[in-house]
Amino acid sequence: MSWKAIDALDDARGATASLLLPFDAGRWARLALIGLFVGSLGSGGSSFSNTGNTGVTAPGDTGAPPSDLPIDGLPGFATPENLALLAGGIVVAGIVLLLVWSFASAVMQFVFVDGVVSKDVRIRKPFRERLRLGARLFAFQIGILLAVLLVVGIPILAVVLGGVAISGLMFLLAIPLVFLAILLFLVAGLIQQLTTDFVVPTMIAEDKHVLSSWRRVAPLFRAELSEFGLYVLIRFVLGILASIGIGIATALVLLVVAIPFAIVGGALFLALNAAGFGFFAPVSLGVFGVLGVLFVLTAIAVSALVQMPVVTFFRYYSLFLLGSADEELDLVSQFRTDDDSSAPEGATPA
Repeated sequence: MSWKAIDALDDARGATASLLLPFDAGRWARLALIGLFVGSLGSGGSSFSNTGNTGVTAPGDTGAPPSDLPIDGLPGFATPENLALLAGGIVVAGIVLLLVWSFASAVMQFVFVDGVVSKDVRIRKPFRERLRLGARLFAFQIGILLAVLLVVGIPILAVVLGGVAISGLMFLLAIPLVFLAILLFLVAGLIQQLTTDFVVPTMIAEDKHVLSSWRRVAPLFRAELSEFGLYVLIRFVLGILASIGIGIATALVLLVVAIPFAIVGGALFLALNAAGFGFFAPVSLGVFGVLGVLFVLTAIAVSALVQMPVVTFFRYYSLFLLGSADEELDLVSQFRTDDDSSAPEGATPA
C-alpha cells in the first residue's frame, strides 16, 4: 500500500532541490526573507529595557548608585504618571508592531506559495497582488485567537469582576479551566497549521475566501483522514528534528560569525579606554550598542538562511499532498515525475 503522505516527502525533497540549486544568491536571500515571516523563527520579541538606563544619565552624579537618586533629581520625567505613560506607550507600540508583523506574515504565506510554484521568487509585486487574500487570512487568524481568548477569559473576568473571594476551592475549580485552555490552544494551533498548509493554496487556486476554502478542503480531510492524520504526525516529528538541527547549525555558524565581532569589539574597547572613555560612557555605550545591533541583525540573517531550506521543504510537502488528494488543487503538478505514483488520478505529469 502506498501512502500519499509518505510519497509526498520525496516529491518535496526533489522540488526543494530544484528550486534552491544551482545556487542563486538573490533567490536564496528573498526566500530567507519570506521565511522570516512564514517560518518558525520567533524574531518578534523585542525587549525595551531603556527605562533601566535613565539613572545613569542623571546630572550631578557623584558616584552613588542610581537607586540613591531622589525622584526630584529628574524633574518632569520620572513621575509616576510619566512612567505609566511610558509603559503604556511601549505596550501599545508592541501590540501595533505585532499586528503589523502578523498581517505581513499572512500576506507572505501567499507570496511564498507563488514563489515555490512558479520558481520565480519575488516579494514586492506578489505582496501587492495578494494583499486582499492576506487580509482575509489575517482576519481569520485574529478571529480564531479572539475566540480562544474569550472562552478562556470570560470565566476569569467573571471571577475578577464578580468579586468572588479567592480560596483553595477556586484554585481547584481552575484546574479544568487550565486543561481547557491548553486543549483550545492546541486545537487553534492545528487549525492555523492546516489553514496555512492547505487552505492558503486552495484560496490561490480558486480565489475564494478563507471559510469557502475551508468548506472546499474539509471533505478532503474527511475522505483522506488517515493521509492527513499521518501528514500532521510526520510534520510534527520532522518539525522537532528540524528545529534541533537548525538550532545546532545556527549556533555553530554564529560562533564563527562572532569571532570578527569579538575582535572588533575588543579593539574598540581598548581604543576607547585609551582615549579616556569608560565602558559606561555615552560614547562607549553608543559604539557597542551599534555593534550589538549589527550582531543581532547578522544572527537573524544567519538563522533565516539556515531555516529557509527546511521551511521550503515543508511548503512543498503540503502542496504535493494537497495535489495528490485533489487534482483541481494541484499547484505543483509540473514538478511531479513520470513515475510519481502519488499523483492524483487523471493528472498529467510534467
